[in-house]
Amino acid sequence: MLRQILLISFITLSTLVLTSCETTQSLFNQGPSSQSTPVDAHPTVVNLQGFPNDPAFWQADTTTVWNKLQHVSLPELNNAAIQAADPNISGWIKLAIVSKQYSTNDAQLTQQLIAWRLANPSHPANSLFPDNSTLTQLQNTKRPQHIVLLLPLTGNLGSAGQAVRNGFISAYYASGNKNQQTVSFIDTNGSQPIDALYGQALAEGADAVIGPLTKQNAQELAKRGGFSVPTIALNYTDIWFGSLPTNFYEFGLSPLDEAKQLAEKASQSGHKRAIIIAPQDEWGQRVTKTLIANWGALGGTVTDTLYFNSHTDLNQSIPQLLHVDVSADRKQMKNNNDKNALENQRRQDFDVIFLLASPQSARQIVPLLKYYYADKIPIFSTSVIYSGTPSPQRDSDLNGVTFSDTPWSLSRTNSGESGEDDLRASRLYPVGRDAYMLINQISRLKILANFPIYGATGALTLTPQQQIYRRVAWVQMHNGRP
Repeated sequence: MLRQILLISFITLSTLVLTSCETTQSLFNQGPSSQSTPVDAHPTVVNLQGFPNDPAFWQADTTTVWNKLQHVSLPELNNAAIQAADPNISGWIKLAIVSKQYSTNDAQLTQQLIAWRLANPSHPANSLFPDNSTLTQLQNTKRPQHIVLLLPLTGNLGSAGQAVRNGFISAYYASGNKNQQTVSFIDTNGSQPIDALYGQALAEGADAVIGPLTKQNAQELAKRGGFSVPTIALNYTDIWFGSLPTNFYEFGLSPLDEAKQLAEKASQSGHKRAIIIAPQDEWGQRVTKTLIANWGALGGTVTDTLYFNSHTDLNQSIPQLLHVDVSADRKQMKNNNDKNALENQRRQDFDVIFLLASPQSARQIVPLLKYYYADKIPIFSTSVIYSGTPSPQRDSDLNGVTFSDTPWSLSRTNSGESGEDDLRASRLYPVGRDAYMLINQISRLKILANFPIYGATGALTLTPQQQIYRRVAWVQMHNGRP
């Protein structure tokens, strides 16, 4: 069993630069979010035409207006602040800017909220956060002194654990708290049960614990109960009804959360009738089930579903799905070059395609969909469709696909960073970065439920079930790049 104490040699200064708040915020232009006291538990269509001086945007109750503002990016808010003439509207916009600009710093956020309230004492948005006394208490909340991470640092999952570790350390050093906090790691790749390793962490003086990483270990640890210090598991259990044990929280890259937001994003875009294409495995079945349930709750219908595996002949399955007779189509193509007439061959009972597929599979499927006359039908997906590493030549086949991803991955792509062997390319790297913020700001998520932490993995809030909910960023593929 490997025990490690944090050393500067773990990471070089080149990996310590935090994604700028503005860069991260620009990725949250649209998309649903969730709050502990949910201000936007239901998807909202946000029309920015005429914003901020369009009266229709502001004609709603407090939580609805705030919900809509959560879908406006920081650059757009800054521009709107210059345009806003009405004092009430100006107050809304300035509060939204505070929420996003200072989201990762409790002290600055609480200071700015107190200052905003002083300038806007009668504004309705004062109801979105507690009194100044509570804010001051939050500002003075003591950070954990000794954080222990339970991660697989060796073995088959060693690279995954190392990616989390490196992301955590990068945020730790960038925070400036390295002289005030001790961080240590316990390797979970061994014969000792997770409960014993957790007990070891407590025996070594941990007043905060992050991990474990695997679902099985998270479920075993959750059964332990009696958590005396804040503990954030980096996976989600499925054995609990209601709330998790006190002081036990869950955080990770849940594909089910992405599936829910996929349904909401398509609904926001005005679509109603979907075709689903997904892998024929346990993951595909589970994500599709969640997608269908949420799509139906939003008034959407599923026209058809195609499950595929490694033996599926996509050249046959895709035209069959679209009700295109390949032989008849070839004959008509020889005799008729009218694309509109040819397009009418395929079925017309859907207006959106949900594609749950790896990059390798999607690069085959998307061109076939376009070839068989579905090129005008929007395609939506989750982060599963993008590797996270820029590959414009191969990903040009995915042009036009709208998908979700972590702001960290999208920022790296936009900055031109690459390297599949770089642990920063792993989507678990930003999980580590956000885990550091969350363990230091868990009290803030409870007290300021309407103010997300805009992190490297998404906009983070705490649900009543003590799970960290992650609102994803949305992007469309152009020229083989997000």
